[in-house]
Amino acid sequence: MTPSSRALPSRRLLLGSLPLVGLALAACTDNPGVASPASDGGGSGAVAVTLTDDACELSTASVPSGQVTFTITNSGTVPNEFEILAEDKLRIISEKENIGPGSSVELTTSLAEGSYFTASKPNMVGALVGTAAFTVTAGEAVEVDEDTAALEEKAVADYTAYIKDQVGLLVTSAKEFTDAYVSGDRELARSLFAQGRRPYERIEPTAEAFGIEEAGDLDMAMDARVQDLAADAGTEVTDPSVLEGWTGWHRIEADLFTEDGSPFSFADDAARKAAADDLNKNIQTLYDIVYGKRTGLGGAAFTITLNDVVQGAQGLMEEVATGKIVGEEDTFSHTDLDDFQANLQGAQVAYGNVQALVVAKDEALDKDISERFDAVQAELDKHTDGTTPDGEPAFVDYSTIASVQEDAGEAPGDDSYTDAQRAISDAVNALSESLSQVAGTILH
Repeated sequence: MTPSSRALPSRRLLLGSLPLVGLALAACTDNPGVASPASDGGGSGAVAVTLTDDACELSTASVPSGQVTFTITNSGTVPNEFEILAEDKLRIISEKENIGPGSSVELTTSLAEGSYFTASKPNMVGALVGTAAFTVTAGEAVEVDEDTAALEEKAVADYTAYIKDQVGLLVTSAKEFTDAYVSGDRELARSLFAQGRRPYERIEPTAEAFGIEEAGDLDMAMDARVQDLAADAGTEVTDPSVLEGWTGWHRIEADLFTEDGSPFSFADDAARKAAADDLNKNIQTLYDIVYGKRTGLGGAAFTITLNDVVQGAQGLMEEVATGKIVGEEDTFSHTDLDDFQANLQGAQVAYGNVQALVVAKDEALDKDISERFDAVQAELDKHTDGTTPDGEPAFVDYSTIASVQEDAGEAPGDDSYTDAQRAISDAVNALSESLSQVAGTILH
């Protein structure tokens, strides 16, 4: 499917060109952990959000600026996503995705005074459900001492530089992969697939926030999974209408890692070249946005906030915990462990940029997070197998150690996890839980 400008990504973080301060919401209706109180200094108490398959109800439509925690409960039958959007209804300011049926989660964030919108997205694909206006009024000003302000400024500057660095690497790593793919060297292309994606996986939540008006959402164009597209269309993953509009890394993966003649194979080399050219074009667009050569959705320039840095670390681990753990991301290649490693590396960098701020407020939390990073790495290290062409550790085929989704088929339940898979899942969940406390510790 060719994404429209309204078909926003299923996985994004923050795009804010807005300064930090608070938020909350009201109600949205249409179709498809219990919160702790907000911290002192602006903001309000927790905002209750109830999601169903065709509605999104919030306990308030307006709050003062400052840190706010949302308690989000999914009372529906499918996974859901909750989003806070800028006034243009395009830029995502904050989100919580993949909220399972019957589960409750927290989202702690901060926003400036202004006008926003809220919405949900059942199954994390398709049009937003029940977009509703939400207002943040002027709250009590929060004074920040000079040392803290300097640390915040450095965190934002350093993470911005990291994102630019990774997008630059992505341009060349993707080109190396697609050159091998188009040349017909399938063995080389397969060895370069995970390596080529690695820079994107390190910054995915922030990169996902950007799109372009004329081509829709960049993340959907570059990283869409056929399972999501089929679910949105209400059809099978092999439906020709779904396959015809599917683009990006995973479209190429499906052709590269399945046998000739499978429903996922391209008809000819011309189609393969077109897919490769499209991927490189979209990556170049992302590069141009990040380096200020063009704007993203709604004419927004690339800007990072402290909120982005904080949510970047947690968002990367949530990517693994809420979906990738069952092999749904790389369902054809089973290179999921390499994605896990890249997500972990990106989360470590994002957290490292705010670590001094956390230490100043809660040394015990920092110690806990550091230990949990080590625990996840230790689990991944158990499954290395040689090196990738660039000399980085390579990992075993994920399907050899885990119960996974095969060729976009049925996803396994957590009751079928292998011991190795359970160990990774437990370590990732523990880290994600600890990282979720950072926002409430340092945002204001």
